[in-house]
Amino acid sequence: MVLVRATTQNTQISCAIKASNELVKNLHRDGLDRGCIATFNDSMVVRQSFTRDEASLYRSLNGLSNVVSGGTRLYDSMIDVIKTFQRNGDRSRPWILVVVTDGDDNRSSRGLKKCAEEISRLFTKKSNNFLFVVGVGDGVDSTKMEQMASIGNFIYFPVKDFYLLELVFLTIAHEITTSLSLSVGNISVGNYSASWAEVQRHRNLCQVAIDYALLIDVSASMNSVIRPPPPQCFEGHDLKKKYYEGCWYCDVCGKDSNSTVSQYHCELCNFDACSSHCKSGEECKPESTCRSRHPLRYTQTSGMWMCDECGKYYYGKRLGCYKCDYDMCSTCLAKEDLSLLMTSLFIR
Repeated sequence: MVLVRATTQNTQISCAIKASNELVKNLHRDGLDRGCIATFNDSMVVRQSFTRDEASLYRSLNGLSNVVSGGTRLYDSMIDVIKTFQRNGDRSRPWILVVVTDGDDNRSSRGLKKCAEEISRLFTKKSNNFLFVVGVGDGVDSTKMEQMASIGNFIYFPVKDFYLLELVFLTIAHEITTSLSLSVGNISVGNYSASWAEVQRHRNLCQVAIDYALLIDVSASMNSVIRPPPPQCFEGHDLKKKYYEGCWYCDVCGKDSNSTVSQYHCELCNFDACSSHCKSGEECKPESTCRSRHPLRYTQTSGMWMCDECGKYYYGKRLGCYKCDYDMCSTCLAKEDLSLLMTSLFIR
């Protein structure tokens, strides 16, 4: 008998479901706020009508992976959900609509401008109603969506990939919970300082109950498997494979490679790293930093250089900082590592 090991691949819809669960978990106050789950492909479907029951929202979200198919009827579906608010929403509350899509509209009867004008007239014209549209990946025309957002008076978030969706939801939730007036004029994807714990704390203290809806793209492309984001060099650039005519060395640890292929190379910084220093979606961690806390990298040099820590002169590779013209020898690096180890043992 041959045993086959099961593998689990992340798809766009699985990431959207996970991020949506986190949003509901931290935004929704069971028995007080009301949430609604809707999807769209060739048509809009309300999967869970407005409810105070948090568990019902999770059940609805967790079943969405089974309904992925068809095209992208984005514009008409946004208006359909807004009309659901008008029929079933509590008009004494702020209304929040969050839309997630991975592509451009290809099924709606409305055009971009008409849809945006209806959004403004039916929803965002009211001061305490807010719409957030998140366009994920290269399949979304951000120029068109930004034009639509300007006409429709809503917030548009262009996002590189689905691994960042939860972070964007966190940003949206943080802005909602920290402002009783729900003023989102200064909202930015770059606001990473918040945490879900903060959102929960502020939400529990807030006296304003809300009605909110999630409108999630379930078109066929949402079943696409997504690759983990690549690791990054010290400057935050994505690392990619590069073929060398000769060997190369690691800029993090200085070790020579026995291969002509670097799996983690940055063309902009002429940077290479061993796989042991690389984690998906994270910047490589340097061996040490200069006095200004810039990361140090190994560099091959033909001349003599001086260590800025011990003042001794050396030949060959040096661990240095281009920005500060700072160099450190391997002996001083080892002393620094030992000092850090002793400090950590003492603290323990």
